[in-house]
Amino acid sequence: RRVVPSLRRRKSSHLSDDEPPLMMLAVFFLATTAVALAPLTLSPKEQLRDFFGGTVDSVFVDPQTKEALVATPRFVTGFSTTYSNPTTGATYARNDAYLDLVSPRTAPSLERLRDDLLKYAARPTDVVQVQTFRSPITAFLYERGWRDSFTRNGFPGPDEEFAEFRTFSLEPLFDDDDDDDDQRTTGKEEGVVLDLSCGTGLFARRIFKALDDKNFRLIAADYSEAMLRETKRRFLLEEETTTLPELVRADVAALPFADASIDAVHCGAALHCYPRLEEGLGEVHRVLKDDGTFFATTFLTGALGTSAASGGLPFRRSSGFRLFSVDELTTLMRDAGFQQVDVRKEGSFCAVIKCTKKDPLVVFFRRRRERSIRSSACLPQGRLSLRILSSRIRKKCRVDRRAGELRETLVR
Repeated sequence: RRVVPSLRRRKSSHLSDDEPPLMMLAVFFLATTAVALAPLTLSPKEQLRDFFGGTVDSVFVDPQTKEALVATPRFVTGFSTTYSNPTTGATYARNDAYLDLVSPRTAPSLERLRDDLLKYAARPTDVVQVQTFRSPITAFLYERGWRDSFTRNGFPGPDEEFAEFRTFSLEPLFDDDDDDDDQRTTGKEEGVVLDLSCGTGLFARRIFKALDDKNFRLIAADYSEAMLRETKRRFLLEEETTTLPELVRADVAALPFADASIDAVHCGAALHCYPRLEEGLGEVHRVLKDDGTFFATTFLTGALGTSAASGGLPFRRSSGFRLFSVDELTTLMRDAGFQQVDVRKEGSFCAVIKCTKKDPLVVFFRRRRERSIRSSACLPQGRLSLRILSSRIRKKCRVDRRAGELRETLVR
């Protein structure tokens, strides 16, 4: 009886009874806004339930079970989104920088620490390949001299590498986007581009600019928490924008993306860092669409002071990184399932890898048949039909050119 009146007096000194708390006003405003934007055919209670009930994401899946994740908005001190697996109950959280889709949100435990220690004890090279790039020092130094040193081993500059990726992977997507110029009215879903092992966002920033005003979704993924935070910092600092790509923490050997959900994957200077490379390449092949492309660069044997004749084995044993030959990379890509593989040596010890999931000719004629069926119901008229026709002619010429190159390769 003595405490309660004192609490009431203390509250009244700061906030009068006719002034509701600011947090309550914010919740009320957001809830009423959600109701106003919901379909008018639903009752107010159904509209609120629909808004906070969660939606199934078309790309993100549970990295272990590959089941679709349900995105649910939450409001505590502010809006946030959690992704959960309705079957297993696993929940993946988003922090202030990225969405963590490596492991479910659980409390730290001694068993989890023990499992991590045993894993690295069984494969000590994983410590170098993985933990080196999780350090904030590495993230700080990456674009302050670390990445520039790759040019001594024959790597093209970032602008040159991005230009080749744009020609190989992005421009065909833009042509497809022109073909379906009325996609916003026909309900065609957006395309998805993945910058895998994005590091500090060196290429994600360039891809982000190229996708401006396009109906595409950019995902920048990395295993390193420090790299993802540096990516966000550089986007906000250099691009002077509040719009960011989707930053996701992901394990390449268990990618949290749905089957055939990605249009193009870029992976710059990262294959030599993957402890389970074969599994990672299989995952990349799985998440790509039938006409999806994979563009990557990595180190060849002889780089980083190793001997080309030794195959890079002493360096691999001592440092943990894996170096390759052109033939080895070609075999790895074909074993992963890619039907069209082009691996070339660039400069001294750099490999440029360009892969297509399925034969472009097969994909082209299948798409042509699907479009003819779709257009029979509603043929475009006037200027739009000329744009579609010219774009199809350009695409056919490009496919014919690739087919000619493939035939020459087979003849040789």
